[in-house]
Parts: sequence; C-alpha cells; structure tokens
Amino acid sequence: MKFYKFIILIILIHYLASSEIIYEFKRDFELNKAMSEESIYSKLFYNDIYTYVKLGTPSKELKVGITFQSKSLAILGSNIKNRNIFDETQSSSYTSISKIFCYQSQMLDANISEEYIYLNNINKNEKIKFVLITELDKENLTENIFEPIYFSGYIGLAMNKQFENDFPDSLPIYLSENYKDKYNSAFSIKFNIKEPGNYNGKLIMNGYPHEYDKINYNIKQYKTTRTQSLDYMSDWCISIDNAYYGKNSVIQNNYIVFRIEFGIILAPDNFMKHLTDNYFEKYGDKCEIKKLKLMYEDYKFYVCSKSIDITKMQNISFELKENNFNFTLDYKDLFYEYNNKYYFLIATRTSSSTLHDFIIGSVLMKKYDFVFDKYKSSIGFYDLSIIVDNKEKNYFLIFIIVISVLCLLIILLIIYFVWKYMNKPRISRKNEINDDYNYISGINSEEKE
Repeated sequence: MKFYKFIILIILIHYLASSEIIYEFKRDFELNKAMSEESIYSKLFYNDIYTYVKLGTPSKELKVGITFQSKSLAILGSNIKNRNIFDETQSSSYTSISKIFCYQSQMLDANISEEYIYLNNINKNEKIKFVLITELDKENLTENIFEPIYFSGYIGLAMNKQFENDFPDSLPIYLSENYKDKYNSAFSIKFNIKEPGNYNGKLIMNGYPHEYDKINYNIKQYKTTRTQSLDYMSDWCISIDNAYYGKNSVIQNNYIVFRIEFGIILAPDNFMKHLTDNYFEKYGDKCEIKKLKLMYEDYKFYVCSKSIDITKMQNISFELKENNFNFTLDYKDLFYEYNNKYYFLIATRTSSSTLHDFIIGSVLMKKYDFVFDKYKSSIGFYDLSIIVDNKEKNYFLIFIIVISVLCLLIILLIIYFVWKYMNKPRISRKNEINDDYNYISGINSEEKE
C-alpha cells in the first residue's frame, strides 16, 4: 500500500501546484435588423464582456463586467433599485470603511468596503477591499456622457487611474500586496472563440501561461515590453516604433493603450485618412462615413456595401523594434459583417479633442495572449513563430498522460476493492452457528422418534 500512497501524493502535489485564479467570460452581444447602423456600431464599440464573482457570507453570485478603465472591483449595493445588486445588509462579513469621492464616472456616491470574495479554481475565500456603489448618475447615463456600468458592477483591472487614487487596487494587485506569499500581480486575457461578435475566454490571475500551460506556451517564446505613462497617467500602455498599412509606415513613435472593454480600435485621424486615401476612396459611395456620439466625443467610422472586396485591405501592423516583433491584423480581423454590410472596426474622433494614440481592445487582444504585470511594469506576449525544442513539451505531455493513467488505475482499483468487499461471502457469527446447530439437532431428534 505504500506504493499507492506515494502515487496519490504525487497526484496531489501536481494538482495543488496549479494556483491560477480563473474567471471565464462571455460577451453580451445581440443585434437585430431593425437597429440603425449607429446602434450596431455602438454595440461593436462596447465589448460588454462579463464574468461572475461570488461575494459575501453567505456568498452571492453576481454578473460583472471587465474593464481596464477603472482599477477597483465595483459592485452595486442595496440602495440601487431595479438592478441585480449585492445586498450588503444580508452578509455577516461585510464591513463599510469610508465614503469615497467619485468624479467623471457614472457613480455618484460609493463606499470603500471590505468583504470575502471566492477565488475560482483554487477554491479559496479571501477578504478584499472593493467599492460598493450606493448611487448612480442616471441623467448622464441616458446622455451617453460616461461609460455605463452594466450588469451588477465590474472588475477593474487598471494599473492606476486619474481621480481613483483613493480607490482600492485591482483584484490581482490587491491579492499580491496583501497576501504576498500566495499570489502575484500577473494576469492574462485569453480568448477561446476569437471571431468578431460573440467572444468568450478567460481572465487568468496569479501566473503566466508558460507556467500553467506548458503544452501551448514556452518561456522561450515569451517577450515583454515596458509599460509607458501618458500625460503622467499610469495605464496599460506600450510604445510602438511604427504603425504600418501594408509596407508603408504611416505613423512613427506612437503608443498603444489597451482597453479590453472596447470591441474596436480608435486610431489617430492621420492614420484613418491614410486608409481612406489608399483603400476606401476607390469604392466611392459603396463605403460611407458614419458618425456616432459616445462619452463627450464624436466618432466617425466606415460602413460599406458587401459588394466591396475586403481581401484588398492590406495588413495593419504595429512594430516593436526592441522585440523584433510586429502585431499584425488582416482583413478578417478588421471587418464585421452584418445584414449584407461590412462594419470597419477602426474609428477615429471628429471633435477638436484629437486622438494622438491607438486605443485598442479585443480586435488585437483576441489575436495575441497578453500578460499584464504591474510589479514588473511590463506587458508580455508570446512570439509563436519561435520554434522551440519539443522535448520539454513532450516530456510534460508524457507526464500528464502517466498521471492520468495512474489516476484511472487507482479509481479502478478502488472500485474493484469496494465491489469485492460488498460481494465477499458472509461469515456467520458464533451465536448464529449455534442456533443453526440446535435447530438442525432438533429436527434430527424428531425424526428418530
């Protein structure tokens, strides 16, 4: 039996070593043919991806968005009406800490609070600080002034945000700072379904893909670039050397700001003008410029007839010379087809507030698996064009197969021993044997008489 105990110990060590925290997400995305082109583009603009978190004692599961625009976990409290909320009055572990100043947000009033959160996959509850929203600005919501708070709140993943200095840190950063021996600040966004429209995937905290998925990722393919600050603001932002259309460098020495909640790319006006001159203009009235107003800003975008040839759109790429790498998007990444029309997934501002940098959401993030790590001040990605020695991958695969086979064998052995125990011959107790003997003796005596 010592051998079996040893095998069980190996299996336990293997599974306990898996410490990543996983929140699976989907996209809330529905269109209908009665919608205007502007309404359709508004749905494409906002990603509306969501996941579920469990808070409180007893725990309540809440549907929440995922955003890079804010840095805290923010949840609707019991004062908010006609929404699915977290009723803090029903939780025995809830603590209100202090009021918080809200500015340039749909939140009018909120409290810094403390509560237990259930961490998926590792099956643990940890006490964290979060923002409990007690009042919403409904007037500005209807006027599209602020980005709306969907669902029951959101998981904020920003490094830091202006006007949110006093807010609690994002979940991965908070866990890393307050439970240093258990967690690190790295998190990644991994899309499973990558077609435009109904995305789904995983928000994975506390680890790197090459650590917990050695079959698909290798540390030799992992590259990092330092995060940059724009206008003295810390954001998930990197610098790029060139933005290309085809082989032509259109913009040099620019920046990419990551916003997971965007389903499109916001580009500088001169980049959009280059696309107009070199692609859209030749189609005349088959491609129309439309306008959309969202959050103080006016945007313009292209809607085209399905008769145009989108395969003639050249690749758009962003060069990182220090990494000898280009992020590349082709026509399949850049157009969304609906109701016999193509919606181009790059827009730009039309107002006086000129956009100087690229703000990029799922159009790029669904194509490359990015890793964000505040304490290393880095954004990482994997260059899958680098061919690595398959021996390490094969050894790991063999290890997984061996462990799986051993698990199966142990389960079969347990089933066999249980079955054998349940079906073994029944041994009569001493008094039962004596009773049987007396009964049989009695019958024999009667027969003799």
